[in-house]
Parts: sequence; structure tokens; C-alpha cells
Amino acid sequence: MGDRPQKIELKKLFFFLLKRIWLLIICAGIGFAGMYCYTRYYLPDTYTAYATMYVLNVNPNLVNYQYANASDLNSAVQLLDTYMVVVRSHKVMDVVTERLLKDYPGISTAFISGSLSMGSVADTGVLRINCRTGNAKMSADICNAVVDVAPAEIIRVVSAGNIEVIDYAEPPSLPDYRDPIKKGMLGAVAGGALAGVFLIMLFLMNHKVGEEEELKEAYTPPVLSSVVREKKKSKKPRTFVLDESSQMATSESYAKLRMNLFYALVNKENKVIAVTSAISGEGKSTIAANLAIACAISGKKVLLIDGDMRRASQQLIFDYDANLPGLSDVLIGGCNWWDVVLSDVRENLFVLPTGPLPPNPAEMLALPEMAELLDETQQQFDLVLIDLPPINIVSDPLVISSHVAGCLLVVRQGYSDHREIRKALASAELTGMNVLGFIFYGEDINQKSYYSKKYYYKNQYSRKEI
Repeated sequence: MGDRPQKIELKKLFFFLLKRIWLLIICAGIGFAGMYCYTRYYLPDTYTAYATMYVLNVNPNLVNYQYANASDLNSAVQLLDTYMVVVRSHKVMDVVTERLLKDYPGISTAFISGSLSMGSVADTGVLRINCRTGNAKMSADICNAVVDVAPAEIIRVVSAGNIEVIDYAEPPSLPDYRDPIKKGMLGAVAGGALAGVFLIMLFLMNHKVGEEEELKEAYTPPVLSSVVREKKKSKKPRTFVLDESSQMATSESYAKLRMNLFYALVNKENKVIAVTSAISGEGKSTIAANLAIACAISGKKVLLIDGDMRRASQQLIFDYDANLPGLSDVLIGGCNWWDVVLSDVRENLFVLPTGPLPPNPAEMLALPEMAELLDETQQQFDLVLIDLPPINIVSDPLVISSHVAGCLLVVRQGYSDHREIRKALASAELTGMNVLGFIFYGEDINQKSYYSKKYYYKNQYSRKEI
């Protein structure tokens, strides 16, 4: 029956993100505003102090800055990592910490080590020790303690001849410069990236059918028609009935469905069609009713059987008494079908109600009387439509699979799930139910047909002129 491709379709992902670009922009804006405000108003001030020292090497394998050339200076720069390891060693840090504990109780070696950084001055052999903390005097004191303690350990480890302190650190008078714009830009990038990741995850986890093309690409049965679901203030079933006030796009979509259905039945003697869906809530009862109306309008004599003896809906659509006798009464031999059929619903349209809802609908549909009913009614009508429960909920549609020409599977835009559709198709294939095609039902269907609303208004082409 077909299966949905498992690969990530980059084109669809791109348009999915493009349609939700507003979310990326909003999250980027929030990220910018958040980081900007935090950096400018809430981020604590920091103070960076620095001290410099010069290393005089006597080790022939190291650089002697008295006779330094470009190659020697490059080698000296490479020694900076070694110096930094020595400065951050436990031996040096423990002595520095002990020296500062008197003025800064509770200070730790981890804090001191984390506040330090080292670099060369303009690619020379002059080393610059930096310390950044939230206290200007503390930053200077840490730098000075380090340049007092570290030289002896550097000389011992690296075999340098001598280390001279060029400048001791002074407490900085101003806090470090903060660039809220730059931080805000980083926040915007982070916010947009998080929103993008969220949307991509949402795309990958989304199994809902969004476009008609998804059905065409993923499954074997054809899409007979995309039916427009009109946006109504009232959600009562009665408001979705096809009539003269229906939008032209809706009427045309049912006309296309009717034409394709009759084309599919050209070489079939059986004129009984089941209308069902994978799960509940996809609009199969509304589609069945309006398809029956559309076929009746074309001059066909149509019988609509409300075969959903679990959750009957046609009485809500056509507004007749739910307590009328119907299908269940016929199947148990309580009456003849022609005595309980409603003949005044619409011109050429007849409806057989469900009757009292039985406790065992599947067993009722499996009775020989059901096969006899379908055989007799298709002799009297040009088309027999049966509104049946969803395939994945109950087995009712599959019970009568051998007595119908096939079924129409209703798929609702943004509601139907690909996993449920595959399950329904597998069940239909297992029981021999012929799936004639899909009916794609939704509010946001792009109608590119010749008969668009714009065309009618532009050319003053009204219903009365057809």
C-alpha cells in the first residue's frame, strides 16, 4: 500500500522553518534583549590587574634574549604554555593562597588559578600576568603575589637564568569594559539557534499530514480530491452541509470527487462504496453526506446508509429523529429496508438511518442480511454510500469488505497521522478491502483550480450564470 519515506526532506524542512520564521525572529529578539540587559544592568563589574616580568635564559636549549632573533622569539612564545603550567602548579598556588589568606579569608587556590591568564607582550619575551576578579585591590594583590612566588619555580623547572619583574600590578581605577551590543548579538544567535533546534525537532517528530503531496508521494492509493473544509463560526455538523450557500471552492472539490469516484467505478458491477477513516474526528461522516448530496445533484439516485452503529452522525447532519427505525431493525428482521428509508431528504437522495444502536455492531454487519441488503439496494440505486466507523478503532468496515466495491479513506489536514494511515492500509490489505483512494480534507488547502474565488469576483461570474 506504500509507506512514508524515512529520509529528512530538506526542502520541506526549509519551508517548514520559513513559515515559522517569526518564531526565530522573536526568540532572537528575546535573546538579544536578555543578554543586553543582563550585561548592562546585572552583570557584576570585574577588574583586571596585570604585572609584567622578563625571563633571562642561560639554558642553551632555550632562548637567550640578549642575542634573540626572530626564530628565538618564536621559540620563546612557545614557552608561554610551559610558564603558565608552572604558575598554576599546586606548589605555586598553595604559597600564593597562604600569602593572601590574611587579607582575603576564604580565598581558594581554585579561585586564584581560575582568575589568572598569561600572554606575551607584542610577541616578545616579556610575560604579562593578568588577574580578573570582582575586586580591584584583590586583582592587583593576586598578580603581585604570583610574580613574587612564581619566578623561583620557573627557574627551577625551566632552568632559566633569572627572572626580573618589570612592573608590579596596580589596582585598576575603572572596571573592565563591557560591550552589551556584542553580548546581545551573541544572545540573539543563541536564541535563534535554540528556536531553530526546537523547530527541527518538532518537524522530525511531526507525523501529521500537512499537504496533499505527502499522500501522493507516500502511498499507492490516489488522492481522489482535496475537499475544502469551510471555516464556520458554528461547529455543528449541520453547518457543514453542502448547499447553495457553500463556497465555490467547496462545491468544486466535491464535484471533482464525484467525477473521480464514478470514473473508478466504470468497470465495476458493485456500486456500494464505504466511506471511512483511520481514526475518529477526521470528518468521514461529513464527507459521506456531502458526497451523497453532490452525486444526487448530478442526477444520480443515491442511497446513504448510516452504518456507524456506534456513533451515528447522519441524524445530526440531516436533522432527522435519532429514534427512527433503521439499519439495525432491518438486520434483525424487524422491518424491510424500503419501509424505513427516508426519501424526502434531498432530491434523488435517500437516507437509511442506523436505528437503535446495538451492543454488537460488528456482528450485526457480518449477518447474511447485510449482504442481502447491499445486493438489493444497489439494484435500486445508482450509488450506495455507507458511512462506517474508523478502521483503526473497530473492525466494522473490514467485516463488509467483500460486499463493497471499495472504500474511500478520509484524511484530515493537520489531524490525521501517517502512522495511523499506514496501519489502516495494512488492515485493509489484510482483509481484502479495496481502497479506491484518499479524500484530503482541510481548511488550508491551496485551490489552484480554474474556478477560484478571485476568478469569480474578477469576471463577475456568479452561480446564476452557470
